[in-house]
Amino acid sequence: MTDVTTFNRLKDEKSAYLLQHQNNPVHWWSYGPEALLFAKEMNRPIFLSIGYSSCHWCHVMAHESFEDEQTAKFLNENFVCIKVDREEQPDLDNYYQAACQLFTNGGGWPLSAFLLPDMRPFFVGTYFPKTARQNETSFMDLLKELTRAYNEEHDKIIENATKVTETIAGGLTPKDKVEFQGHFPSPMAVLEAVKQFRDEENGGHGNPPKFPQFAFYEWALEQMLEGMITKEHGDHIVKTLENMLLGGLFDHARGGVHRYSTDEKWLVPHFEKMLYDQAGLLKMLSKLSLIYGSPLVYDAIFNTLEYLENEMLGENKIFFAAQDADSEGVEGLYFTYTKEEFEDVLNNNDDEGETFAKNRDKIFNWFQISEQGNFENGLNVISLSRAHLEEIYTQDGWDLVRKVRGAILNDRKERIPPATDNKGIASWNFMMVTALVDIMQYCRIEAIRNRASTLFNHVIEGVYKEFLVAKDGQGMKIRHTTTKETSLPYFEDYVFFSEAMLRVYEITGNPIFKDNFKDTLNFIAKEFKSGTHFKTRALATTDFELYPNQNFSFYDSSFKSAAATMIHIARRAAILFGDREIEDELLSISEEMTHEVLKNPLGSGEGLRALTYPKEAYRVIKVPREWAKEVNFINFIPYFMSRFVLDYIDNAENRFEICAMGQCELSGIGLEEFMKSLTPADEAQNNQ
Repeated sequence: MTDVTTFNRLKDEKSAYLLQHQNNPVHWWSYGPEALLFAKEMNRPIFLSIGYSSCHWCHVMAHESFEDEQTAKFLNENFVCIKVDREEQPDLDNYYQAACQLFTNGGGWPLSAFLLPDMRPFFVGTYFPKTARQNETSFMDLLKELTRAYNEEHDKIIENATKVTETIAGGLTPKDKVEFQGHFPSPMAVLEAVKQFRDEENGGHGNPPKFPQFAFYEWALEQMLEGMITKEHGDHIVKTLENMLLGGLFDHARGGVHRYSTDEKWLVPHFEKMLYDQAGLLKMLSKLSLIYGSPLVYDAIFNTLEYLENEMLGENKIFFAAQDADSEGVEGLYFTYTKEEFEDVLNNNDDEGETFAKNRDKIFNWFQISEQGNFENGLNVISLSRAHLEEIYTQDGWDLVRKVRGAILNDRKERIPPATDNKGIASWNFMMVTALVDIMQYCRIEAIRNRASTLFNHVIEGVYKEFLVAKDGQGMKIRHTTTKETSLPYFEDYVFFSEAMLRVYEITGNPIFKDNFKDTLNFIAKEFKSGTHFKTRALATTDFELYPNQNFSFYDSSFKSAAATMIHIARRAAILFGDREIEDELLSISEEMTHEVLKNPLGSGEGLRALTYPKEAYRVIKVPREWAKEVNFINFIPYFMSRFVLDYIDNAENRFEICAMGQCELSGIGLEEFMKSLTPADEAQNNQ
């Protein structure tokens, strides 16, 4: 076998993904100026391979192609091969994902980008099999054809790369485009427009693979809570989210959600678990619990919090990035059971063996366990049957569900778990801080709020210590990942930190967080705003010659759009600080975002949250600082959706005020009067 130590340069990297490839016979470079200079000197095309450690298809392509001597030899002789962890360099990934959309009308990981030495793409795809399949070119055939074209049709390759680069710079138009006329539409108009994509039987929208689209459903739930959506649309939203939690997309034993469903029923997931998905799940469920407060929802929240604390929290008090889809080289093996294995779980449980024996057939029906299985090789993905919900939702039924889930979790202790990528990513941790605050504000179950609060108090210290780096005379800088001591200033890190600071201030009343929010917001406006867009990297960064500093998309991708989040929190900041300049500064960006969001509402949940309400609908609620610890106040604030901003003031009179921009509309003294003033008359009468 080829000695890779001389030519594979990944052994000194800290990224779990890059280290997975350190023994490949491919002569991998990590991304950087040395690799790019070598490509220019050799006049070779670049093969840029982007993935992440918990990606199943990244593992498959690595085993099939990157560990294969023949494939590696061809790559080494004809390309400069660069490996990138997309979690370390999200802007690089975003740029070539946009290129992939142009070439294939799709995207994902592993991303296989073929570039000119100056980094312009001339072809981009995702996974390619080692052996050709129906409608799929083999990786080796692709390499040979691209090498031939690069050498024999070089002018055409350059022309193609130039067109792609120019198209990306001009912005991409989404598929499933929706047209609106006039001003920003009502929530009902948006839902009517996307109704054509609805899956009436299973919930959700579109065809498999089906992604949870947490930001879109969080927006829809907020509109339900504001009374802006009809029962018919509301029922479909609740049905969608219930089916997600019943299906295999949700981990019934441990908690937490897998990345997406491979089928229309939310049954068989792609098994990796990403931190950002857990944040999106918790934010969405916090609002769902106000509408559909069932044990299914409350247990999903509580169990996910337990999962995060027990499996995703590091000693440095920050959350890990992800968990793999594979264990023992098999996708989903840790999470799935044959019928015989599931029977052993029930039979070998000392605490509940008698209960399980008495309810054996019921359990197998409820959890949809069969001899043939619902996955691969007779394996069953754990889920709950929709056909038996009337029984399952009784008190005795749900007690039995909890006991079976506990037995499965206990059995997993004897299994080999998937690998955990223990890197910390700033933006994802900040999103999780915001999610924990949402649980603390909106969930009405005290035990769940307390669990979230405990986790929050543990983590807030860690994120400050690990991600915020003091720079003399330049304020605080954010380190993107724990695997790199320094990194470029990334837009998403600063936006999600800013959002977290605002939400932490709203729940604690601590003015330090309010100051951090304002300072970070000002930094973003100064360092990232360019015309009608925000840039993925700070304007002052020096890597422009390597690849363009792309406009940050207003569309949600793997998680909600940081650009849309920025507009959302800026609107909240304007009313909080009474600053019309914030509104004026962002007006042109809001107009551009409106144009983009309305083309693809399903992919723009955070954009909808930012734009649904006009600025005149926002209110700041100013209350005495000590109310932040008052139980009655804490129990009352779930009424306030995101167009309301909580502010805390020091006053001896116990006075509160509710203000629009430039004028206060309601004021009074004392918490009792505050609650009475804001409680609808019919509800107040019912509570007497």
